[in-house]
Amino acid sequence: MKSNIKNLLEDNNIGYAIIKGDYDMESYKYENTNIKEDLDIVLDCNKNLLFDLFKNNNEYKFIEGNTFLEIKNNLRIDFYFKTINVGYYHFLKVSKISFQEKKITSDDYIIYLLLEPLLKFNKYHYRHIYRIKMYFKNFKKKEVLYILQKILGKKLSLSLVNKVSNNNFNISKGFIKICKIKLLFINNNFVKMIKSRTVNDL
Repeated sequence: MKSNIKNLLEDNNIGYAIIKGDYDMESYKYENTNIKEDLDIVLDCNKNLLFDLFKNNNEYKFIEGNTFLEIKNNLRIDFYFKTINVGYYHFLKVSKISFQEKKITSDDYIIYLLLEPLLKFNKYHYRHIYRIKMYFKNFKKKEVLYILQKILGKKLSLSLVNKVSNNNFNISKGFIKICKIKLLFINNNFVKMIKSRTVNDL
Protein backbone atom coordinates (compact mmCIF):
# COMPACT_ATOMS: atom_id res chain seq x y z
CA MET A 1 0.00 0.00 0.00
CA LYS A 2 1.57 3.24 -1.16
CA SER A 3 1.47 6.14 1.30
CA ASN A 4 3.58 9.11 2.35
CA ILE A 5 2.20 9.24 5.89
CA LYS A 6 5.01 7.18 7.44
CA ASN A 7 7.65 9.66 6.30
CA LEU A 8 5.58 12.58 7.58
CA LEU A 9 5.17 11.00 11.02
CA GLU A 10 8.83 10.02 11.29
CA ASP A 11 9.99 13.49 10.20
CA ASN A 12 7.95 14.92 13.08
CA ASN A 13 9.06 12.28 15.63
CA ILE A 14 5.57 10.85 16.09
CA GLY A 15 5.53 7.18 17.06
CA TYR A 16 3.10 4.98 15.19
CA ALA A 17 1.96 1.39 14.72
CA ILE A 18 0.20 0.19 11.58
CA ILE A 19 -2.85 -2.03 12.15
CA LYS A 20 -2.22 -4.76 9.64
CA GLY A 21 -2.51 -8.53 9.74
CA ASP A 22 -0.77 -11.26 7.78
CA TYR A 23 -3.91 -12.33 5.92
CA ASP A 24 -5.67 -9.04 5.22
CA MET A 25 -5.26 -8.89 1.45
CA GLU A 26 -6.18 -12.49 0.70
CA SER A 27 -9.22 -12.30 2.97
CA TYR A 28 -11.01 -9.78 0.72
CA LYS A 29 -11.70 -12.41 -1.93
CA TYR A 30 -14.15 -14.04 0.48
CA GLU A 31 -16.41 -10.98 0.50
CA ASN A 32 -19.39 -10.62 -1.84
CA THR A 33 -18.65 -6.96 -2.51
CA ASN A 34 -15.50 -5.08 -3.44
CA ILE A 35 -13.85 -3.42 -0.46
CA LYS A 36 -11.48 -0.54 -0.96
CA GLU A 37 -8.42 -0.96 1.23
CA ASP A 38 -7.68 1.82 3.71
CA LEU A 39 -4.93 2.42 6.25
CA ASP A 40 -5.38 2.23 10.03
CA ILE A 41 -2.66 3.74 12.22
CA VAL A 42 -2.31 4.06 15.99
CA LEU A 43 -0.29 7.12 17.01
CA ASP A 44 1.73 7.51 20.18
CA CYS A 45 0.58 11.10 20.67
CA ASN A 46 -2.56 13.08 21.40
CA LYS A 47 -5.11 14.18 18.84
CA ASN A 48 -4.14 17.86 18.90
CA LEU A 49 -0.62 17.12 17.68
CA LEU A 50 -1.92 15.35 14.59
CA PHE A 51 -4.41 18.07 13.73
CA ASP A 52 -1.72 20.74 14.15
CA LEU A 53 0.46 18.75 11.77
CA PHE A 54 -2.26 18.66 9.11
CA LYS A 55 -3.45 22.24 9.60
CA ASN A 56 -1.34 23.70 6.80
CA ASN A 57 -0.75 20.50 4.84
CA ASN A 58 -2.63 20.44 1.54
CA GLU A 59 -1.68 16.81 0.83
CA TYR A 60 -4.31 15.58 3.29
CA LYS A 61 -8.01 16.35 3.39
CA PHE A 62 -10.09 16.05 6.55
CA ILE A 63 -13.05 13.67 6.12
CA GLU A 64 -14.59 13.20 9.58
CA GLY A 65 -13.66 12.35 13.15
CA ASN A 66 -10.04 11.13 13.04
CA THR A 67 -10.12 10.23 9.35
CA PHE A 68 -8.19 11.93 6.56
CA LEU A 69 -7.77 11.38 2.83
CA GLU A 70 -4.26 11.24 1.41
CA ILE A 71 -5.11 13.04 -1.81
CA LYS A 72 -2.22 11.92 -4.01
CA ASN A 73 -2.86 8.22 -3.42
CA ASN A 74 -6.64 8.54 -2.87
CA LEU A 75 -6.11 6.66 0.39
CA ARG A 76 -8.40 6.87 3.40
CA ILE A 77 -6.43 6.90 6.66
CA ASP A 78 -8.06 6.25 10.03
CA PHE A 79 -6.05 7.41 13.04
CA TYR A 80 -6.21 6.14 16.61
CA PHE A 81 -4.43 7.64 19.59
CA LYS A 82 -2.57 5.21 21.89
CA THR A 83 -5.65 2.98 22.13
CA ILE A 84 -7.78 1.26 19.50
CA ASN A 85 -11.44 2.13 19.77
CA VAL A 86 -14.84 1.88 18.14
CA GLY A 87 -16.66 5.06 19.13
CA TYR A 88 -16.33 5.55 22.88
CA TYR A 89 -15.34 1.90 23.40
CA HIS A 90 -11.57 2.14 23.83
CA PHE A 91 -10.70 -1.53 24.15
CA LEU A 92 -7.00 -2.03 23.44
CA LYS A 93 -3.99 -0.12 24.72
CA VAL A 94 -1.35 -0.68 22.08
CA SER A 95 1.88 -2.16 23.46
CA LYS A 96 5.23 -0.39 23.47
CA ILE A 97 6.62 -3.18 21.29
CA SER A 98 4.05 -2.33 18.62
CA PHE A 99 5.26 1.27 18.49
CA GLN A 100 8.87 0.11 18.39
CA GLU A 101 8.13 -2.25 15.48
CA LYS A 102 5.85 0.35 13.79
CA LYS A 103 3.22 -2.37 13.39
CA ILE A 104 0.95 -3.87 16.02
CA THR A 105 2.08 -7.24 17.32
CA SER A 106 0.27 -10.45 16.39
CA ASP A 107 -1.20 -10.65 19.90
CA ASP A 108 -2.53 -7.08 19.68
CA TYR A 109 -3.86 -7.74 16.19
CA ILE A 110 -5.76 -10.87 17.27
CA ILE A 111 -7.46 -8.89 20.06
CA TYR A 112 -8.34 -6.21 17.51
CA LEU A 113 -9.60 -8.87 15.12
CA LEU A 114 -11.79 -10.52 17.75
CA LEU A 115 -13.41 -7.36 19.13
CA GLU A 116 -13.47 -4.63 16.47
CA PRO A 117 -15.96 -6.32 14.09
CA LEU A 118 -18.36 -7.14 16.93
CA LEU A 119 -18.29 -3.58 18.25
CA LYS A 120 -18.52 -2.00 14.80
CA PHE A 121 -20.79 -4.38 12.85
CA ASN A 122 -22.29 -6.61 15.59
CA LYS A 123 -20.98 -9.61 13.66
CA TYR A 124 -17.99 -11.07 11.84
CA HIS A 125 -17.89 -10.59 8.07
CA TYR A 126 -16.39 -13.28 5.83
CA ARG A 127 -13.02 -11.51 5.75
CA HIS A 128 -12.87 -11.47 9.54
CA ILE A 129 -13.79 -15.15 9.77
CA TYR A 130 -11.04 -16.09 7.33
CA ARG A 131 -8.43 -14.08 9.22
CA ILE A 132 -9.44 -15.51 12.59
CA LYS A 133 -9.31 -19.06 11.23
CA MET A 134 -5.82 -18.49 9.82
CA TYR A 135 -4.47 -16.98 13.04
CA PHE A 136 -6.04 -19.67 15.18
CA LYS A 137 -4.16 -22.38 13.31
CA ASN A 138 -1.10 -21.33 15.32
CA PHE A 139 -2.95 -19.72 18.20
CA LYS A 140 -0.90 -18.70 21.24
CA LYS A 141 -3.87 -19.08 23.55
CA LYS A 142 -2.18 -18.19 26.83
CA GLU A 143 -0.72 -14.86 25.65
CA VAL A 144 -3.87 -13.66 23.88
CA LEU A 145 -6.20 -14.74 26.69
CA TYR A 146 -4.07 -12.82 29.19
CA ILE A 147 -4.66 -9.59 27.25
CA LEU A 148 -8.30 -10.34 26.46
CA GLN A 149 -9.16 -11.13 30.08
CA LYS A 150 -7.95 -7.68 31.14
CA ILE A 151 -10.50 -6.27 28.69
CA LEU A 152 -13.53 -8.56 29.00
CA GLY A 153 -12.84 -10.57 32.12
CA LYS A 154 -12.20 -14.31 32.34
CA LYS A 155 -15.70 -15.68 31.64
CA LEU A 156 -16.46 -13.63 28.51
CA SER A 157 -12.93 -14.07 27.16
CA LEU A 158 -12.99 -17.85 27.48
CA SER A 159 -16.46 -18.00 25.97
CA LEU A 160 -15.50 -15.92 22.93
CA VAL A 161 -12.24 -17.77 22.31
CA ASN A 162 -13.94 -21.15 22.66
CA LYS A 163 -16.65 -20.12 20.20
CA VAL A 164 -14.30 -19.03 17.42
CA SER A 165 -11.90 -21.91 18.15
CA ASN A 166 -14.81 -24.23 17.32
CA ASN A 167 -15.68 -22.26 14.16
CA ASN A 168 -18.78 -20.78 15.76
CA PHE A 169 -18.87 -17.23 14.43
CA ASN A 170 -22.57 -16.57 15.04
CA ILE A 171 -22.13 -14.39 18.10
CA SER A 172 -25.47 -13.44 19.65
CA LYS A 173 -26.53 -9.83 20.10
CA GLY A 174 -27.00 -10.58 23.79
CA PHE A 175 -23.38 -11.68 24.16
CA ILE A 176 -22.15 -8.59 22.30
CA LYS A 177 -24.29 -6.35 24.50
CA ILE A 178 -22.76 -7.88 27.64
CA CYS A 179 -19.27 -7.30 26.19
CA LYS A 180 -20.12 -3.65 25.51
CA ILE A 181 -21.37 -3.18 29.06
CA LYS A 182 -18.14 -4.73 30.38
CA LEU A 183 -16.10 -2.36 28.20
CA LEU A 184 -17.76 0.67 29.77
CA PHE A 185 -15.84 -0.03 32.97
CA ILE A 186 -12.33 0.12 31.49
CA ASN A 187 -10.26 2.96 30.03
CA ASN A 188 -12.69 5.58 31.36
CA ASN A 189 -15.19 4.52 28.68
CA PHE A 190 -18.26 5.24 30.80
CA VAL A 191 -17.24 8.90 31.08
CA LYS A 192 -16.53 8.97 27.33
CA MET A 193 -20.03 7.61 26.68
CA ILE A 194 -21.68 10.28 28.86
CA LYS A 195 -19.69 13.05 27.17
CA SER A 196 -20.54 11.69 23.72
CA ARG A 197 -24.26 11.51 24.44
CA THR A 198 -24.26 14.95 26.06
CA VAL A 199 -22.66 16.50 22.96
CA ASN A 200 -25.12 14.71 20.65
CA ASP A 201 -28.07 16.00 22.69
CA LEU A 202 -26.95 19.63 22.38
